Amino acid sequence: MIPEEILENLYEIVVKEKGIELVLDPEVEYGETIIQNIDTLIQNIDKNKSLVSALVTSLLKKIIEPSQDIRLHRMDFTGGYSARSLDTAVTAPFFKKYFPKYANKESAFLTLATREKIEWSKTDGQNLKIRNAAVKNSFLNILDGIEQHTIESEDVLCYIFKRLHNLSLQQHLIFDSTIETAEFLDILNIDTVLAMLETHFSIKLSSRLPVIAIYTIYQQLFEQIKRYDGKILCPLNVHTSSDKHGYGDIEIWNTNDTPFEMVEIKHNISIDRNLIFDLVKKSEHTSIERYYILTTAKDNFTSIEEAEFIKQFIKKIKRDSDLEIIPNGIQGSLKYYLRFIGDYKQFLQKYTENLIADAENSTEVQEMHIAVWEQILQEHSLT
Repeated sequence: MIPEEILENLYEIVVKEKGIELVLDPEVEYGETIIQNIDTLIQNIDKNKSLVSALVTSLLKKIIEPSQDIRLHRMDFTGGYSARSLDTAVTAPFFKKYFPKYANKESAFLTLATREKIEWSKTDGQNLKIRNAAVKNSFLNILDGIEQHTIESEDVLCYIFKRLHNLSLQQHLIFDSTIETAEFLDILNIDTVLAMLETHFSIKLSSRLPVIAIYTIYQQLFEQIKRYDGKILCPLNVHTSSDKHGYGDIEIWNTNDTPFEMVEIKHNISIDRNLIFDLVKKSEHTSIERYYILTTAKDNFTSIEEAEFIKQFIKKIKRDSDLEIIPNGIQGSLKYYLRFIGDYKQFLQKYTENLIADAENSTEVQEMHIAVWEQILQEHSLT
């Protein structure tokens, strides 16, 4: 059986009825070693998705080649194999198909935790760059159990797939509920919208949220502003994406594949001259005409003196190279742009959809971000 078919078949065995939460009988079916360690990995998957994928790849290799010690995940180990090649060819596409939120862009073996020349034994594995000790030990415990023949690869894979399937179902219940809540909004003015967004941006791990808000603005501006006729609004990239252009969080390109306008967004970081210098350097020898740098920090600039320096500096840049740099606060920019849009309810519905789309395809927007946003929406919904 080819590797792809092994994962597909195990997944089919596990997921018999789509849309129905799978009933787990862990103590009987899988045993304590699998349950405790895989539960730890899944509970921490938002920050350790590469470990889960790497484990799936290792277990798959053990099924394909039972004699292979899967703790030797590199070719430069004596008796090792190329786990990265198998992961890139099989595991990564499988995750993109069934669990896109937890899929790696290319391979799980590009992170520091997985790519180093460290054997995944229980002793050497303690040197892995994994901050969470419980996660590290659970990862190593599963591999050790496989090699000690106390647990089976097929059982571990089935339990991983059950947990991920149920996790996806739970998330989609929240997503659907949030979308439904957004349909009953009763928004009266710009200040209400700004207050809702400011509350959302203030929760922990929220650096992705203002990016999605500004991106949503651009989606609607593209339908109304002549400046963007014939331009391309690039899809949002995951912050850690290896194929990101590198110009900004939001990128607008010309149809001839040259950059046109960029937006860089800083979360709780005030703007200083070094940030402006970085934009100028990134823009050298490009066709970029305008560069926004926006911040959620209450103090948009590090000081009054720094703001004045930046003001004079960007004037010089405009004279010398015709590059227009616009530093500003997120709230001020949102207020300005929302005047062009007019339909605040449509904007918030689109923001909600974009949040959920991002949450479905990456771990930057987490379930808690969606849950808090639903609470905010409920406070402003028609009853």
